[in-house]
Amino acid sequence: MELHQLRYFVAVAESRSFSKGAAACDVAQPSLSQQIQKLEREVGRRLFDRLGRTVALTDAGRALLPRARRILAEVDGVERAVAEEVEEGRGTLAIGAIPTIAPFLLPGAINRFTKAQPQAELLVREDLTGNLLEGMLRADLDLCVCALPIEDERIAWEELVTEPLVVAAATGHPLAKSRGIRPADLEGQPAVVLHELHCLGEQVSSFCRQRRVSPRIVCRTTQLTTVRSLVELGLGVSLVPRMCAAADTTGRCTYTPVDDPKLHRRVVVAWHRTRGRSKLEDRFIACLKDEASDLSQKPIAARSGRRSAARWGEPVIQECNGAMGI
Repeated sequence: MELHQLRYFVAVAESRSFSKGAAACDVAQPSLSQQIQKLEREVGRRLFDRLGRTVALTDAGRALLPRARRILAEVDGVERAVAEEVEEGRGTLAIGAIPTIAPFLLPGAINRFTKAQPQAELLVREDLTGNLLEGMLRADLDLCVCALPIEDERIAWEELVTEPLVVAAATGHPLAKSRGIRPADLEGQPAVVLHELHCLGEQVSSFCRQRRVSPRIVCRTTQLTTVRSLVELGLGVSLVPRMCAAADTTGRCTYTPVDDPKLHRRVVVAWHRTRGRSKLEDRFIACLKDEASDLSQKPIAARSGRRSAARWGEPVIQECNGAMGI
């Protein structure tokens, strides 16, 4: 039993005519008659009594008619619901983000999105880049916010921002008084670092190796907010993304740019290349861009100096070759 057969049956039943039913369904009468006959064979009973130019429902036809109408109404309701969900922004969107970006960029972007799309539901997952990309390839996630590089050709991405890394130091620390910091100034400094299982931790470690700088690591942790808290206590300095610095409202840390154009990361939003992007995805990406743009203008607790006005999106010469997208 097929839907078009039920549509033909209802049209004939309501018009009491095969010719009028065919016209209503925009189909040739012989085709409609053939489908009605197939439907009768599937039901196992005649549905119409043919009375010259008109027809009348049999007992089986009268029993089928309300059921056919109900089935067609439910199908039409599904079609309308799908169209409304697409056009009005209803539905669920699954977002992944790495832990060194999620706490700083996502809250504002989600706030913008939920105000614009109150009918939508967001699912957010924080994890390492590799795990998020695998989830996206399995279609468990729609979008992923992470940092380059991404070396899987199945993944497409769009850059949100290029942001510098800055030196975080407790207020009163000697480096906090500097107007500009060179990589060599970090030599021998007590340091709190992010674990290298994060791509940001590996990037910082690689940068130090390339510059032959060896800070004295006093603590290695897996959470960027913990790094900042330990820096506030004066246990050491750290290299953190500018978005982390812009989110700090405590006043207990000072953030100073490093005089090295390679010390930055490129933040992107990624999706499965072969999947079409939905309207919800496009709208969320727009919110990410707006939030990144606003954050890039937000001042940080830094002394004014030659590079203290560094903002996200500044031109950069090249990216750190040692960054790993894990």
